[in-house]
Amino acid sequence: MSELTPEQVIAKFEAKIGEATKGLVGGAELEAVKDQLKSVKELAEKDQTAELKSKFAELEGSINALKEASKVSNQKAKTLVGILSEKSAEIKEALKSNKKFELEIKAQQDPSDIGTRTDYATFLSGTVFKPVRATRIIDLFRRVPVSTEYVKYREENVVTRDAKVVVACATSTSNTKKTWVTRTVQIQKIRDFVDVCLDMIDDYAFVASEVEQLVNQSVKLKEDSEILLGAGDILSVDAVASEFDPANVLAPYTGAFASATLAELTAAMKAQIYTFGQENSWNADTIVMNYNDYVKFMHQKNADGDYLLPNFVMSGDGILNGMRIVTSPLVTANTLYVFDSTKGEILDRQGATLEMSYENNDNFEHEIVTLKVVERIQFHVAQINQDAFMKCTDIAQALTDITAI
Repeated sequence: MSELTPEQVIAKFEAKIGEATKGLVGGAELEAVKDQLKSVKELAEKDQTAELKSKFAELEGSINALKEASKVSNQKAKTLVGILSEKSAEIKEALKSNKKFELEIKAQQDPSDIGTRTDYATFLSGTVFKPVRATRIIDLFRRVPVSTEYVKYREENVVTRDAKVVVACATSTSNTKKTWVTRTVQIQKIRDFVDVCLDMIDDYAFVASEVEQLVNQSVKLKEDSEILLGAGDILSVDAVASEFDPANVLAPYTGAFASATLAELTAAMKAQIYTFGQENSWNADTIVMNYNDYVKFMHQKNADGDYLLPNFVMSGDGILNGMRIVTSPLVTANTLYVFDSTKGEILDRQGATLEMSYENNDNFEHEIVTLKVVERIQFHVAQINQDAFMKCTDIAQALTDITAI
């Protein structure tokens, strides 16, 4: 706080007004106010009160105009122009009465800024991907490379074994014989493609790799679902698997268990497969099921609230009755598959290959490139071995059927 004479006040105004209004108003407006301040100073020196009052009114108008200009410039902090406007009435009275007065001027300014601050953010590497299922089914079977569109294989057709017990040199007959049949498998094609602007590939490093990953992944996911559930040109586990029948005369299980769970059901399915294979050819090694069914099975309790402890060992994803448990969202709840995975194979004519071209329709004209992935495969299970695959499409009913009532 300080006591100032009118001359000192005007001197301070003249010194401060340029700095306080910098960037808020144009040069012409600033010079006009300075000229008016000069006139006020001269009048103050001559003590011409009437003229001083008139000149101060002009100064007050100019200050008010500067105040409005400062609003337009969107300045947040109070400037000296605002202070002058607020103090103008007090200053006028002091000049008229030739008295001293107190004026407090605080240095104020806008905070420094760098514009859009998010431009300077740290960018984390990589892309966060949406969840996608794992291709667990195709990993269950071996891949066999082939070199032609059609593949032939031979299997036994009619087999008769008719050995006889012969006493000494007695004569005997024999109907032992074998015939063969040749079967043909056709390789099928899985394809997907996507169009991408060349500018995106050139300007953004991640685009090319992620788009390539997208189409490759799309083809593999299609292969995975077709091999488990397909009903078209590609053979599938679902298509070759027989439905579990607890009353089948070759392996009867109706009413065989006092209290059945998935442990008993999968054991019954495995035993039936083993029986169909003359207890020699097939030995089921895989269970494919829905994850929620798996979780419910793992946490089953008896009437007393105790966890059931069936005679199987759990390790990793799970081993039940000597079979690995594989879960997949492709399998609907209340269904499962049991099979001998060694009896199926993927015939691979051409692993997934990527091609890029912009000679397609008007791609060249619009600088668009087409990425295409093609895979040529077939799932193969010899007809003789198809009984090594079994499914249960109603677990709840099957559990009832094999429970002794």
